Amino acid sequence: MPLVNTILFPKVARHYEQTDGTNAEAIRAVTSTTPPAPGTVFLADKQTAGRGQGSNTWHATARANLLLSLMVYPDHLAVDRLFVLTQLSGLAVAETVAHFLPAATAATVRLKWPNDVYVGQQKIAGILVQNGLRGSSVSWSVLGIGLNVNEVDFPEALTASATSLTLLTGQLFEREKILDFLLTRLAENYTLTHPDKLASLDKAYHQLLYRRNQPGRYQEVATGENFFAILRGVTTAGQLRLELATGAERLFSLRELRFI
Repeated sequence: MPLVNTILFPKVARHYEQTDGTNAEAIRAVTSTTPPAPGTVFLADKQTAGRGQGSNTWHATARANLLLSLMVYPDHLAVDRLFVLTQLSGLAVAETVAHFLPAATAATVRLKWPNDVYVGQQKIAGILVQNGLRGSSVSWSVLGIGLNVNEVDFPEALTASATSLTLLTGQLFEREKILDFLLTRLAENYTLTHPDKLASLDKAYHQLLYRRNQPGRYQEVATGENFFAILRGVTTAGQLRLELATGAERLFSLRELRFI
C-alpha cells in the first residue's frame, strides 16, 4: 500500500484586508505556476463576493468574523470519498464553536447537512469545499470556512436564522485565539482522512448530525413537494438518507432537498 500522508501544518500565509473570496484566492493560487504548499491558509478581513453553497452569498461584517480557506492535497482520497473533507472541516468548526461557548449551549452544536454548523436552530458557520480532480483521485482541495465570531449586524432576513459567538455569549472574542484553536482542530481532524481512520471520522460526524433519527419536514427541489421523513444519516458519498412515511429510504444529493 502506498504511503499515505495525512500530516498537516496549517499556517496563515496570505492575509488580505479585502478580497473577493478566500476560496477564489486559493484556487487562483493553486492553478498558477507556483501552487501553494499544503496547509497554506488564506485569511481575509473582508470579502466582497464571499460564497456559500451553490449561488448563495456569505454575509460578514469586515474584521468581525473568521473568513479563511485551507489548501490541502488529499491525493489519497478517491473521488467518491470527497465528502470526508466536508466532514472533517465541519467537525473542526463545531469543536471550535463548542469550545468557546458555555457547556449548556455547546451541547446544542450540530452539523447540518450538507455543510453548515448550527447552534440550536441557528446557523453560525458554513463550509465550502472545492476540488480539483485528476482522473479518479483528488489533485487539490480548498476547505473554505466562514465562522461568525463578533458579528452583530445581520441583514433583516437572517436575524432569526443566524447567530454568532458574540450574540450567544454577550462578549467579544479575539479572532486570533479562535483561529489558532480552529487550525489545530483542522490539523487533528485531517489525520482522520487516512483510510484506516475514515470510520472514526464518519462516526464523529454522525454523532453531531442535525436532526439525526428525528422526524422533520423537507421539500424536494425538483417537484416543490413538501413531506415528512426521519433523517437516518449520510452516505459515504455525501447523500442524505431519509426514511419516508412508508418505511422506504431515499437518498438525496446536494441541491435536491431543502430543510423546512
